[in-house]
Amino acid sequence: MRVTPKRSSFIRLVTLLVSVLTAAVLGEAGLRLFFRDKLSLPDDERSLVYLYDETLGWFPIANRQAYLLGSRAFGVTNNSEGFRAPEWALSNKPGIVFLGDSFVWGFDVEASERFTEKLQVKHPEWSIRNWGVSGYGTDQEYLLLQRHLDSFKPKLVFLLYCVETDHDDNSSNVRYGGYYKPYCTIEGNRLQLQGVPVPRGERAFFAEHHQLGRSLLVRLLARAWFKVAAPPLRHNSDPTGPIIRDVQKYVAGKGAVFVMGLTRSNPRLEEFLQYFKIPYVDLTTLERYPDFGQHWTPEGHAFVCEKIDRFLVEGKYLIDSP
Repeated sequence: MRVTPKRSSFIRLVTLLVSVLTAAVLGEAGLRLFFRDKLSLPDDERSLVYLYDETLGWFPIANRQAYLLGSRAFGVTNNSEGFRAPEWALSNKPGIVFLGDSFVWGFDVEASERFTEKLQVKHPEWSIRNWGVSGYGTDQEYLLLQRHLDSFKPKLVFLLYCVETDHDDNSSNVRYGGYYKPYCTIEGNRLQLQGVPVPRGERAFFAEHHQLGRSLLVRLLARAWFKVAAPPLRHNSDPTGPIIRDVQKYVAGKGAVFVMGLTRSNPRLEEFLQYFKIPYVDLTTLERYPDFGQHWTPEGHAFVCEKIDRFLVEGKYLIDSP
């Protein structure tokens, strides 16, 4: 039987497709056999309950529920704004915003065990909002504050500085194994925001495409692509002081009080805060889990709640001046 040119082309195409499919299957099998660990994806809160945000880097998914495992298992429920909290009701009570990273967000504890919830129970006359987002640096927390502050108009903004990680967070454009973030540089005497829109990296890609991430071959190809196409890692001079100073002026310009907490003592930062008259409280406690970032245990959150309570009450920050 004579093979026509059209039929010959069709046969070649089918042969090519079968060859590619066979190579892909064999490649997938080989990767699963020998490189499963090296191509594993992170199973953390950023990949499970957050999505890419072009300004902040990542931000929690609205109305998402998940169960995470760190030093212990704990549940996460985000409200319609994406924050790990129930829906907030409008109130005329003096408002407090707590900004911070996973220590405020409450890694390794249930939401009801966090210091913010305990403080709200102690002071029903206040309206407390927890705007913590795991992994954030002070720069991201400042951008988050600018996005949401006008919708709440709090009396007080409390910024928790994580002594363990915020220095590196604020000095880098990539954190936690490939999550890109905005960063700040200092030009002259002014703070300059850089890296926005934030690039989509490998972690952001697979957080949005879970099904594609099931294939190790796709993971390998994506990793190779982002290694070539993604912006390089940057380490800048630490802009923490100027960021905090900008936050102080921004909050004051909104008619609110600005205070800070420190997860550990930091004499150099404390000297800076004293110079610029920023009230702060040292929240050092040994009530921490030994792994997964050494976050506060429920007992640690109770201790922190008591220290913050005393700090706010004695400072009379929620009382209007006569």
